[in-house]
Amino acid sequence: MANTFLMLFMFYHSLHNGIANDLAKVDNYRYHMDLYKMMLGNYDKRIIPQCSDNPLKVTIQLAPREIVDLREQQENGEFQLWVRLSWFDCNLVWNKTDYRNISWLVVSYRDIWVPDITLIEGIDFIGNMPNMKQYRARITSNGQVHFNFLTVVNTVCHMDLTYYPFDVQMFDFTFTSWIYTSDALNIQASSNYGDLTYFSPNQEFIVKEVAATSTTQPYPCCGGNFSLVTFTLKIKRRPTFFMATIVVPFVIITILSFAGFALPSISGEKITFHTTILLATVVFLLLVQDQFPSTSETFPKIAIYFSISMILSCVSCVMSAIVMYIYYNDLSGKKMHKWVKLIFIEWLGKIMLVTEIDLPYHICKVQQEGSIQRKPTVSQEEIRKSRKSRKSLKDLEAAEKIDYDSILLNGIHEDLEDEKSSPNKYLRKSPCNDHDPSRNDLDPSTRKMNDWELLAYTVDRFFTVFYVSVTVLNSFVFLIIMKSQEDRIS
Repeated sequence: MANTFLMLFMFYHSLHNGIANDLAKVDNYRYHMDLYKMMLGNYDKRIIPQCSDNPLKVTIQLAPREIVDLREQQENGEFQLWVRLSWFDCNLVWNKTDYRNISWLVVSYRDIWVPDITLIEGIDFIGNMPNMKQYRARITSNGQVHFNFLTVVNTVCHMDLTYYPFDVQMFDFTFTSWIYTSDALNIQASSNYGDLTYFSPNQEFIVKEVAATSTTQPYPCCGGNFSLVTFTLKIKRRPTFFMATIVVPFVIITILSFAGFALPSISGEKITFHTTILLATVVFLLLVQDQFPSTSETFPKIAIYFSISMILSCVSCVMSAIVMYIYYNDLSGKKMHKWVKLIFIEWLGKIMLVTEIDLPYHICKVQQEGSIQRKPTVSQEEIRKSRKSRKSLKDLEAAEKIDYDSILLNGIHEDLEDEKSSPNKYLRKSPCNDHDPSRNDLDPSTRKMNDWELLAYTVDRFFTVFYVSVTVLNSFVFLIIMKSQEDRIS
């Protein structure tokens, strides 16, 4: 009996509490409805809530969320922003004790007056700040209105790529009222800095800060002064990717161009090698040019560095052409002027530490056994023909050597017997002592480099020193400028 009574009591108690909670919810909903009707029943959203002689103060805070896209060449960018507005509306004040301690109320954008905040730098065709009207406002019992909304905006961005890829960009977001002057509406920043707490990290840029400034700008065309709040977003580019993919390969190609001066003139590949380096330099310059805006206000230092390197590559091609022209000038039979030999061979040669170098195919080979002197009979005319046809001198020498040995095998060894009795007999017949006036290669001067070859070697040495010095200086100055910029922004 006692158990039955206890169960009935618990059932009655739970039923009573449930009904009481449902009645409380219904009552709370009724109070919200009454509050909503009382606040907005006679509310006119077309009139600014200026309840005193002072202008209505609207505070604004900007919280960047993400850099969606940044287009350097078009000088515009796409950003996701979190805009927070707050103002006092004297027509939206109530006593919360009269409404079951309801301290806040959420209303639609279309139900209350909202300041016509405009982003001056916006270039979006859909709207100045799209999706703004889709969000709701939160009203507190003391009449404070908080309107926060998230939007994606396209803005104009004046890019300064002077120190690319170590550049720092500044983007302005200027908010103002489109119709209300500062006498009616005063827009102020809620703090000196924006909020970066919820910013999503970007792989290309690092956000340094968001500074806020409040000013008043006169617009004579529009009836007075207007309040403006400018948020300046400061971002720094991450240079690692650009240094690894653009700068470092270009420096390597520049260093590789030094090898072109080490090629011998007889190879005929000096101009081809430097032309290839020039084409690679042009490709890198075009690669970087696609990322820069078409403006002359700021010219990137890296573009200047690439342009100077391209000019030096062109100069290296001209240098190689000059060296090749001098080297093969002996084919024309022209005689070198004395002043050219004095200035470029003797004076410049001493400065460049150039000495006459014996050519292998001009030296008589001495065979120790029997004191027989042997020299391949390669004439100067044959050398000229081999240069024109790119035929190897070694092939000519080998051919001459084979002919000479075949002669020895065919019975000319009788002369060796005569040489024992008359040592000078064979020497008179040897190629090294056959002084035929028509054989220029037997002249004692031809045992060394001829004047044109020596001049080409000296000029090539001078061009090498000049090109390497200017290229290293150009690269060194560029790296110093980039390093100083990196230290300054750090």
